[in-house]
Amino acid sequence: MPQTFKISLIGERDSAKRAHVGIEASLDLFRREVDPGLTHEWIATSRITPSSVNDVLGASAGVWCTPGSPYENIDGALLAIRHARTQAKPYLGTCGGFQHALMEYSQNVLGLAAAHQETDPLAPSPLIVKLSCSLAGVFAKVVATPGGGFERVLGAVESTEEFNCNYGIDPTLQTIFDGSELTFVAHDEAGQARAFRLASHPFFIGTLFQPERRALTAGLHPIVRAFLQAARKAAAPEF
Repeated sequence: MPQTFKISLIGERDSAKRAHVGIEASLDLFRREVDPGLTHEWIATSRITPSSVNDVLGASAGVWCTPGSPYENIDGALLAIRHARTQAKPYLGTCGGFQHALMEYSQNVLGLAAAHQETDPLAPSPLIVKLSCSLAGVFAKVVATPGGGFERVLGAVESTEEFNCNYGIDPTLQTIFDGSELTFVAHDEAGQARAFRLASHPFFIGTLFQPERRALTAGLHPIVRAFLQAARKAAAPEF
């Protein structure tokens, strides 16, 4: 029997969401190509509370906060992200997982308010705002920041990625992260943030695009492969 390791998928699974189908296809590809010991569990955000988060996620080798926001329980999603960050567990946040990881870091590390305009439309200066140009169903170029190390994870300096979102970080608030360990490591051609990483963490990456969708047409995305390899190594350091 192969040694198993589990990925926790945070969000309300919906087979009508192409990203969710892509996530499961990505995991299946990794099982076939790399390690059949990979297991996964979808965890609805309603299950995650301050008193349950350690029990719910304790056996996880990695945490993937998935697209599909607004989540049923935003606080539950933020708790899962904080668990991965503080317990040094590999984390991947795609689309909604990118947005909420920025919120969690802003609130709990920087000590700043971090509202999401989709769920709190009247909030003053929300961190996450509706994009002036929707990225729903769009393929667009992503450029890795020179010297950020992200090009090794992305597999290239530039890549065309699939998006499906209407919200992202307010460009005027990106500077609140300056000097912190959270750095933006990829942008679009206009300089808008499209990915971040947490410098001191073994693997903590968020992307506004959805790399999981590549598994539906062109194989396992390098970012997803790197995340799963990091979780595999966390579960069994000899790998």
